[in-house]
Amino acid sequence: STDPVAALFKAISLANVDRISEALQVLSTFSLQHDASVAAIKASIHIHNNCQVVDREAVSNLEDTLRDKLRNTRTAKSLYLESLYLYLIGEKEEAISAAESSVKIESNSPKVSALLGWLNLDSKKVRVAARYFAQALQDKENSDAALGELHCINPLEGLARINKLVVRHPREMVPIIFKIELLLNTRQWELLADSLLRAAGIDSTNLSVLQIQALKLVIDGKYDESIGIIEKLHTEIEQQEPRAWWLFLENVSLFSRVCGGNLILYSCLERYAKSALRVCTVKGSPKVLLEIGHFYYLWGKQLFSTGENESDVREKLKLAESTLRRAANSDESTRSLVFLIMIELVNTNTIKKQVYDQLDVLSGLGVEKDNPEFLLAKILARTVTDQDSIVQLLDKAVTAQQSKSSTFKYGVSYLIALNPQFLVDIAAVYPKSKLGEKHRIRVLMLVVETIPGFVHASLELGRAHLSLGQLEEALNIFEHVASVDSSNPHGYLLQAQIYIMKGDLEKCRDLLELGLSNNLQVMEFPQYHMLQANVAKSNSDDNLVITELKQAITMNKGKNMLSQEELSEAYLDLSGAYMRTNQKKEAAEAIKEARELLSGTDDNTIVTIAQARLSLTNGDIRGALSLLSSIPKGNPSYIQAQKEKAEIFLKELQDGLGYTQCYQALVEADPSTDNLTMLADAYMNIQEPELAIQTYEKAMGLNANDRLSCKLARIFVKCHQYSKAIKAYKNSGEEGSLELAELLLKLSQPEKSEQALANLPLSKKAIILAKIYEKLNDFPRAIAMLREATSLQNAADPEWSAKLYRQMAVYCTSQRDYKEAIDLYKRALKYTPNDSSLQIALVKLYMQVDDWTNCDETCKAILAKEPENEPALLTTADLALRRVDLPAAMSSFSSILDRRPDYWVALARLIEVCRRCDRLDSALPYLQLAKEKSGGHTSPGLSYCKGLYEWYKGDTQAAVASFNSARTDSEWGPQAVYNMIEMALGQSGNSNGAATAHRLLAELKPRGEDEENTIGLVEGFIRLATGDKSEIERAIIDFTSLANSEFLRVGASLGLAMGYAEQNQIARAKAVLKRIAKLPWSLEEADYLERCWLMLAEIYINNGVQQAAQAQELLQRVITHNRSCIKAFTLLAALATKENNYQKAGEHYRQAWHLSGESDPSIGYKLGYTQLKSKQYADAIATCQRVLQLHPDYPKIRKDILEKALPRLRT
Repeated sequence: STDPVAALFKAISLANVDRISEALQVLSTFSLQHDASVAAIKASIHIHNNCQVVDREAVSNLEDTLRDKLRNTRTAKSLYLESLYLYLIGEKEEAISAAESSVKIESNSPKVSALLGWLNLDSKKVRVAARYFAQALQDKENSDAALGELHCINPLEGLARINKLVVRHPREMVPIIFKIELLLNTRQWELLADSLLRAAGIDSTNLSVLQIQALKLVIDGKYDESIGIIEKLHTEIEQQEPRAWWLFLENVSLFSRVCGGNLILYSCLERYAKSALRVCTVKGSPKVLLEIGHFYYLWGKQLFSTGENESDVREKLKLAESTLRRAANSDESTRSLVFLIMIELVNTNTIKKQVYDQLDVLSGLGVEKDNPEFLLAKILARTVTDQDSIVQLLDKAVTAQQSKSSTFKYGVSYLIALNPQFLVDIAAVYPKSKLGEKHRIRVLMLVVETIPGFVHASLELGRAHLSLGQLEEALNIFEHVASVDSSNPHGYLLQAQIYIMKGDLEKCRDLLELGLSNNLQVMEFPQYHMLQANVAKSNSDDNLVITELKQAITMNKGKNMLSQEELSEAYLDLSGAYMRTNQKKEAAEAIKEARELLSGTDDNTIVTIAQARLSLTNGDIRGALSLLSSIPKGNPSYIQAQKEKAEIFLKELQDGLGYTQCYQALVEADPSTDNLTMLADAYMNIQEPELAIQTYEKAMGLNANDRLSCKLARIFVKCHQYSKAIKAYKNSGEEGSLELAELLLKLSQPEKSEQALANLPLSKKAIILAKIYEKLNDFPRAIAMLREATSLQNAADPEWSAKLYRQMAVYCTSQRDYKEAIDLYKRALKYTPNDSSLQIALVKLYMQVDDWTNCDETCKAILAKEPENEPALLTTADLALRRVDLPAAMSSFSSILDRRPDYWVALARLIEVCRRCDRLDSALPYLQLAKEKSGGHTSPGLSYCKGLYEWYKGDTQAAVASFNSARTDSEWGPQAVYNMIEMALGQSGNSNGAATAHRLLAELKPRGEDEENTIGLVEGFIRLATGDKSEIERAIIDFTSLANSEFLRVGASLGLAMGYAEQNQIARAKAVLKRIAKLPWSLEEADYLERCWLMLAEIYINNGVQQAAQAQELLQRVITHNRSCIKAFTLLAALATKENNYQKAGEHYRQAWHLSGESDPSIGYKLGYTQLKSKQYADAIATCQRVLQLHPDYPKIRKDILEKALPRLRT
């Protein structure tokens, strides 16, 4: 309150954020002070003059006061404060003049010297600044000068000095922030990380620390980790500096230029953009508008380049355009016009003529001298076609961009000025020639060195090296990409071997492929081929197993030789592969070769085991048993031999006694805990739990341990002896506690289940604890706990981390937070990138949110690795159906069923597609093939598919019988019941339909809110079917409530419209249907939506010919999605009849007649009538005869049509 220096800083800061009255209030206190008055009055005048509405009277009074003050003799302090004020408002020359005047009065003022240092430093006069700072540092306590001097010396020397300040002031933020900036300048990443951690410990909300923390993560390519910090930084700016638009803007500028086009980060930065626009001052507005427009341009361009939704691209580019147009009316008009042209050039396939006109205008203004974006625009617009000229212009743009950053040290300002994203855009446009690739490499090298985590730039750099044949350079770049993406590119054989030992063969294969892509010498190791053989064995590719093992044995020489154990394993597996492919001669030869190589070693008995397996393959069971029995006790292969003997007794001879005797022999030879455990397991395999329990108890008598207690508890569970199981689990350590919790949860005791986990660390119990909270219906708590567990889990166990994220994703999906669920599945895939079940779950979510592009791409990625992956194949087919590419959908579903005829989901989908294609009979061969595959056993899935086909074929009675067979099944039953209800409600003239439907509905037991709402929806349709006024009123109330549900909106709206129609409120029905008619078609709501279209079309037709066009469009829409819709064709025919176009009406009625199986007499009547009207007498007579043949009690057609057509045919 008494320091004029602090007052000036505060007043100018307040003025910068438009808090004018507060700024003037601060200054008013010092206007009367002798030394501070001139600076305070001048600052007040400056603030008044920069207001939108200037208080002229106040300014005049201040100017009068100022003139009076200036008549007095000036002091050194007065001139220093005036200089400081001028420095703060950016008037550097005048500030220097005032400071130098102060020095003339008082030559050794440290404050003035320090201020002169900063003034000269800002003017890039580093040596002069250094001299002034040195003078100021005669006062060793002058920290202002000490910090200023750091900017004038070498950063490494600066670090040595700043470290002293940090030690001297360990809890002060200013020194450590300076240190962080110097470490960033010198790119000392590890030290920077340590200093950031220390700074965050002092003040976790410091804006500079948060910004550089986020920047460091983005530079490393750790975008997911950076998002939380960037969001926190925004929150802190909002709290600490809510009016500081330039802080919001700086972060938009920084992160949008270095984030590598990460769309999630763009979404995060939009908050900054909106905040900057919201709080910017009039003075700052042009700069803000230009930068925010540029940000939305970058976002839209990235969305376009990654093939995102076209509407999203349009939205972002439209925002960019509108923002830049506002900026075009300011001092930033030239740059904004260039960016407006760049927006037009996002899609270079369609360049408008006005772009060329604008480029010509700007070129005439000499824009290209200092505007690299303009140079790029010229290339993108193809105004320059000569390759050498293109290279020259792009080089010029790069040079111009680099010159912008040359005045800064590496850091925030440097990265904003350099704009790595723009350099990548420039690099992309270099010609695909040798010269172009060389220049592309130069630019991309600059980007990758600046931002190592910019993966897209690294990939493009690798490709450029590759195109020039620089394989090693490309290899190094791709290794760098792998390291940024958290997959280890080194030590492939050792990692693969570990994954083989863990049983994760898919990861082993991926690592070996990755190793090959980086270093072909991996293939020279026999261990590599051994590992490849293991992978091939898991894929049942025995031919590849043989090839790889033969290669491993051939290459078994030199320094990379296999051990004897590995060699014996190779021969054992090779002979086994030969046997599985029925190459018995080759198997015998391999065994012979192994016997010669391993003769005289302990591993020779492996050959005996292989020989026994061959004997078994030849049907010589006794010979196999004899060979295995020849392996003596004490031999390393004795246990393996006894196990193989036991398997022969159990599987070949079905001899349970002989099976257990093999394990008893092991116990007799060595009554160890392990052998007793194997004997107990054997008893369980032959359903002898009591003997198993006795044996486990003996084993525990020798060595009671957690593992045995667990096994014993599991047997008690199998025997339904839950109290004993619980007691055993309580003495079985961590694993037992986890299984105990699961048991108690199954027994519906969630509270006790949670107690069982009390002493376990969160990292161990997270999944089960989440299931407990799920049982308690506390999903937010479950998600929060799992999220906490992920923060504790290290990367050493990627599978567990993936499991945690998967479980969170499942819960988010159940809570309909699809965006978060998608992000969580993606995070899980970072830990287990080849887990196809995770990818399939992600695909289902993409389908849920109509993200067809990502859905398709993910399916292709799965099928590239697993061409037979059924869920992926089914999803690909589903995608075609959802895109209404019915032929492609039919082909895809048929392909799946050719491989697996009893894949009921695919068969049901095929029947649906065939119906929609009006090719229902095409599904019949697949239905028959499925029946043959089932071998006379009618599964619920087959019954459902059969019922579906019969229903669509019009055989209602048979369909009801088939659906009835499936209705008790947990998977197919509910939908079968819904279909039966639909059939009951759809039978005209059946007064008991509603009662039947209601009885069927009562069978359904809802599992969750969604199913309850679905049942409520169907119940509403049943109420409508009763025709009772009160029931219709009740149905309308229920439908109104359900219409707010995202997933039932279409069905509820249909019911609402039907209810209004029943009450003869056609206008209200029409209003409801018009809202729904605009919704896109989706597979889940297809039937309801098509019925809405039909009902609205019928209303339009009834309204007269003036709305015929709307009706026609709706009906065509129905037919596009369902070519077997009888009502669509009958309504089209009715429309044509109203227009007296009987020829066209007849065509539509003929199609409807065909689709009904020529069984509906009313359609036959209408067809005959239109044929009579269009003078097609022979056709009319044939139609009448067909109707009368099927429905002799339908005399109306004889009198109205047949008797009129016959005489006209004769004449």
